[in-house]
Amino acid sequence: MNVTVHGPADGDPLWFVMGWGNTPAQPAVGWLLDTLAEAGFRTRAVEIPTNVSRFEREYLDPLAAAVDDGPGADRVLSHSTGGLIAAHAIDAGVLPERAVHLSPWWGLHPSQRIPFRVLGVLPTDRELTSVEPDRETLGGLAEPSERGSNGLSPSFVREVRRAQSSLPAAGDEEVAFCTLTDGLVGVDAIGERLPADRIRLYDGGHECFASAGRESIVADAVAVLRDGPGALE
Repeated sequence: MNVTVHGPADGDPLWFVMGWGNTPAQPAVGWLLDTLAEAGFRTRAVEIPTNVSRFEREYLDPLAAAVDDGPGADRVLSHSTGGLIAAHAIDAGVLPERAVHLSPWWGLHPSQRIPFRVLGVLPTDRELTSVEPDRETLGGLAEPSERGSNGLSPSFVREVRRAQSSLPAAGDEEVAFCTLTDGLVGVDAIGERLPADRIRLYDGGHECFASAGRESIVADAVAVLRDGPGALE
């Protein structure tokens, strides 16, 4: 689990748990980190492994160790698989409760349910299925070629499903941003975990920071990080 630091040295501390396959080198992620820096945040961006055999040992424990070594923070931002990790980390007291989750992967997309059930029964942690989302799925400003191709392993699928099935209740300061046409996460799970007044809908792809309206979307996310869920009213 790699952590890089972005933004002014005297900025407000922010932890950003990135999505599966995301890195700061990707143009859309870099744009987001630059925008957070301009908003006055000192962001610690957490790049997560794309293949794990145990959710707690390879996601939660390394994240807790990184936070212990850092300056602490009052706020957290997450994206996709990072939103699943962050939800459990907040419940464990590792991360603060004021959180903005961008397209959190709290439930499987309908297209994933049967393939994941089949893949998950295989007794291996080898990456068997290549995944390379297209620009339409990610967002109109995404550059899929910059992401590279990652593979899904049965062990990763099993651990994601287990973490989703044990998803803790949301805290009062958790907010989610999502699009109802998301092709990679189950938006029904977002609606089940959070009330409507703590969900900000947008038009675009899975990566709001790669979508055409990203300036206003991220401005709203920054406002929530600053002022809490009331900023959406």
